[in-house]
Amino acid sequence: MELTEQQRAELDLQLAEREDELAHAVRDNRHEFTDGAGHGWPEVKDSVEDGDARMMESLDITQLRRHEAALSEVREARQRLRDGSYGSCEECGEDIGYARLHVVPAARYCLRHEAERERQGQMPAG
Repeated sequence: MELTEQQRAELDLQLAEREDELAHAVRDNRHEFTDGAGHGWPEVKDSVEDGDARMMESLDITQLRRHEAALSEVREARQRLRDGSYGSCEECGEDIGYARLHVVPAARYCLRHEAERERQGQMPAG
């Protein structure tokens, strides 16, 4: 079943809001790294504190990468909306379905192919 214009508009709004949210998160994460404030952590005094600081920085970098990847997925979904390929499974071409897109608006695969990707150990792509 093809999406109605109202459904497409709702999904586009969801994607736009998520894009804005993720763009702010990416900008804030990047600002933390370039701020020079050391994330508000106390001055490192010993190897344990140094290890803790490195672990926290690693977690921050991981979070930044997740936000960047999610932002890219949302932007790609908005491009698919514009070019008319949105809502079709990239594997089989079948409709993804409004219910799934409403929950995961950046979805690229139908449930069957998403499950196959997960069984094969590939990262969920929405």
